[in-house]
Amino acid sequence: MSREVKIGLFAVIALTIAYLGYNFLRGKDLFSSNNLFYIEYGNVDQLQTGAPVLVNGFSVGNVKEIYLKPENYNIIMVEIEVREDVNIPKATLAEIIPTGLMGGKGIQLTFTGSCSGSDCVQSGEFLQGSVKGMLDSYVGVDKLKEYTNVVQNGLTTVVDSLSAELGKEDNEVGNSMRDLQATLQNLKSTTYQLNSMLAGSKDDIALTMSNMSAISENLKQQNAQINSILANTASFTGQLKNVNLVKTTDGANEAIASLETTLATADKAMKDLSGLVNKVNNGSGTMSMLMNNPDLYNKLSSTSANLDYLLQDIRLNPKRYTRILKRKQIPYVKPEDDPAHN
Repeated sequence: MSREVKIGLFAVIALTIAYLGYNFLRGKDLFSSNNLFYIEYGNVDQLQTGAPVLVNGFSVGNVKEIYLKPENYNIIMVEIEVREDVNIPKATLAEIIPTGLMGGKGIQLTFTGSCSGSDCVQSGEFLQGSVKGMLDSYVGVDKLKEYTNVVQNGLTTVVDSLSAELGKEDNEVGNSMRDLQATLQNLKSTTYQLNSMLAGSKDDIALTMSNMSAISENLKQQNAQINSILANTASFTGQLKNVNLVKTTDGANEAIASLETTLATADKAMKDLSGLVNKVNNGSGTMSMLMNNPDLYNKLSSTSANLDYLLQDIRLNPKRYTRILKRKQIPYVKPEDDPAHN
């Protein structure tokens, strides 16, 4: 057997297994013959292909196809397959029922008694269909009203008991509910006051918004100037970054050091001057004697005055002082405007 033949046989076997597995998952039994029936529904309530067909909860087939009736799209056609050994009377009702709390659907075949021969529905014929709700499917139509009455009475009793319990003053839940009610009332009052305040401030709010709009418009108009200022700031920052601050700082430090030296020299001079002044005040040295001795001052003053007189007399009578060159002594004549007597 060639390799190609083996591959072909393997592919056929694989496809057959896949087909059988797919139909098995859909609930079809390919090794037994089934009867096909048709049902018309106005609403299938999300019934899916492959859903089970049940008789008193026992699975006897599955849903084969679901499609819209070509002649009338308001009618949905459902094809079901039922095992050949299950005889279905002609009065059978095919009801769509929920098969679980998660929303699964199935078809329940409801009938009474059994049939044989021509009394049974033949393959290819139609069954009457209907849709049953969840409560109806669980409790039945005849007991649904009774069930709802029991539930209603039970809920009424529970509500009354809960209301009585919450009405007690020592009940924490009741107190919490009353506090919550008071909080909601306060919140309602606060909301009303806030609405009143906003209504009263409507004009002010509108004026504020208008002013904000004007400010925004001014900023928009000054955008070019703001960009220019930012550009100048960036340029200045760049120039400042390129300045040799270290060198400038070193020069400033040198100037400060020189100034400190000058101040130290000036301080030393001031100390020396202060010492000299102290010596003068204490009477030490010539300067102190000149400043503190009145007799010496008077003598110096008199000597200076006489010297002035002498120089004035020499200027006024120069011939008087040249007699030392003559043999004859010239007598002294007192000048009329002698400064010593003025």
